[in-house]
Amino acid sequence: MTATARQSRRHLAFEEVGSTNTVAMEAARAGDPGPLWITAARQTAGRGRRSRSWVSEPGNLFASVALIDPAPADALGNLPLVAALGVRNGLAALPYATKPAIAIKWPNDVLVSGRKAVGILIESERLPSGRMAVVVGIGVNVASCPSDTPYPVTSLAQEGCRADLAAVFGCVAEGLEAALSLWDRGRNFAAIRLAWLQYAAGLGAPCRVNLADRSIDGTFTDLDEAGRLVLKEPSGSVRTISAGDVFPLASADAASTYGHVAAQ
Repeated sequence: MTATARQSRRHLAFEEVGSTNTVAMEAARAGDPGPLWITAARQTAGRGRRSRSWVSEPGNLFASVALIDPAPADALGNLPLVAALGVRNGLAALPYATKPAIAIKWPNDVLVSGRKAVGILIESERLPSGRMAVVVGIGVNVASCPSDTPYPVTSLAQEGCRADLAAVFGCVAEGLEAALSLWDRGRNFAAIRLAWLQYAAGLGAPCRVNLADRSIDGTFTDLDEAGRLVLKEPSGSVRTISAGDVFPLASADAASTYGHVAAQ
């Protein structure tokens, strides 16, 4: 991280908050011009996608950044992919005893050695001024991870990361800021898509996509130009999916593809 980046980054650190996303959005409502980073040592009301609770143990990273009008409205749907790429690259820059594979599970879960280590929650709100406030919330399992999840999880400490919490925040923030710069307010999503695919977990492997009303099995073959998952069904038909939870199907090929993305 450059000294200039550290000096220009606006960051408020708290000991305890309900949710860093809530604090960041409150700052935007109060007129903060953004970008503004909020971190907390502990959250009492952390949350994930689809209103799921997020375990907020001390020693892990809880960070949110408030952005004001980060892109035109028709480009904001790309932001989960942008955020995931930035966070993934930030984690890859940390020191490890042995460099693990760090991948992205569509659309924005970050996996370390095939196990979830990061959750990202993006929320937006139209302000009275007419401008759009967007908050990107990032939770990283640094020192510990929950034990009662329906999917494999890990922490950076378990993966041999030698960085302290401040260093993790610095790399994550720098990675996200670099991805936002590359994205260029939505004008350069093509570059984000290509970079995202380089680290995609499960590309070419069988998976199950859980939608709001049903589940669909198929093979994850690509991202389309809008960032939607391209799924080839067993019948041979191809569909694009804009929102859903993706899980690998139980097969040796799927496990290998989800667990072994080239370390960078």
